[in-house]
Amino acid sequence: MTHFMCKTCGTQFPASETPPAHCPICEDERQYIGWEGQQWTTLADLQADHHNIIKTEETNLTGIGTEPGFAIGQRALLVQAPEGNLLWDCISLIDEPTIAAVKALGGIRAIAISHPHYYSSMIEWSRAFDAPIYLHAADQQWVMQPDNAVEFWDGETKPLWNGNDAYSQWQSL
Repeated sequence: MTHFMCKTCGTQFPASETPPAHCPICEDERQYIGWEGQQWTTLADLQADHHNIIKTEETNLTGIGTEPGFAIGQRALLVQAPEGNLLWDCISLIDEPTIAAVKALGGIRAIAISHPHYYSSMIEWSRAFDAPIYLHAADQQWVMQPDNAVEFWDGETKPLWNGNDAYSQWQSL
């Protein structure tokens, strides 16, 4: 069984024998399906011909992006803090060099994702770092691969480990 991944938006789906019939995220009016129609790949295929670039954006903020570009060109941000690192948003590609590089930067204590285009391989990232994934409950319908690591929350902000919301955490660095 394979975890198929949508080539257009980068979202990974539950393991199955065949690719899903469609991608609900791409069928939403805010997204699109390419001229070639719905296409699928796998994490293993992505690992074979793509790699991640890890780049310091500013103090305590590291960007992680995939080359050559994949899906809609998502980029994740590793927000580094004394209490632990927060991965803000997620990308589809995760591999051993990326895991090693992120661990060298202090690992990931939690993952927070702004919207469904960044759900990508969030479960793979969560498992690699044993980190919970915080998603707003309003976006629950867009989770294509349910998992116990996903914690849904309501309201305007989500307090983190030190009682601050993600924005306050980032601004205090």
